[in-house]
Amino acid sequence: MVIVTEYERGLDYVMGKFQGLLGPGQYYVWPFSGRRIQKVDMREQALRIGGQEVLTSEQVPVRLNILVRFRVTDPEKAVHEVTSYHDALHQAVQLAARDVVVARELEQFLQERSALGEAIGGAVSERATEFGVEVVSASIKDAMLDGELKAAYAAKLTAEQEGQAALIEARHQVAVARARANAAKLLAENPAMFAQKQLDVLEKAAGAGHGNTFVVLPERLADLLERIKPDSNAE
Repeated sequence: MVIVTEYERGLDYVMGKFQGLLGPGQYYVWPFSGRRIQKVDMREQALRIGGQEVLTSEQVPVRLNILVRFRVTDPEKAVHEVTSYHDALHQAVQLAARDVVVARELEQFLQERSALGEAIGGAVSERATEFGVEVVSASIKDAMLDGELKAAYAAKLTAEQEGQAALIEARHQVAVARARANAAKLLAENPAMFAQKQLDVLEKAAGAGHGNTFVVLPERLADLLERIKPDSNAE
């Protein structure tokens, strides 16, 4: 007696010839009847591929840990088209990972890891449908470089970050200098504004409480005093 559960389907064979699919239920297999029932699990399953080594476009080796979730949608194809649909899916994922990664540089690969998992899943799906399997999702769980490459890439990122910080600081200095030049030009073109600015500075200085005395002369009087000031070189 063979029991096919709710999440399974049975493939019914008599004398080695396929008779059809069996749904959930209880089936009798009499001795010497030549009948055989092969059960296929229809639930979602996980395929984990660890340490898969692939090369980027610069021929940099990267080891990947890939997780693929799948389910059997056509039990007849899953059993009849390939020797083992698990092995066939494993091989398809390996080939897809190589094709997807080799088309990208290392930096692009590391930045787009989640998108690459989707690309691998899409590449595998077409092949998987040929043997009755649906790929639900594919993701790259980990990407590993060897020690020297990892240190070199970290140093590169640090240098890029420092360069970006220096560029931001330079842009800030240019903006400050430009603002000061614009302010000086505006004050030169507006004497009243310049005078008000002087008064603001004097007010702040007076409020500092240093006991200093300030004498403010009108602009014309200051010019006159400058003209009548004795020449220090004349005797």
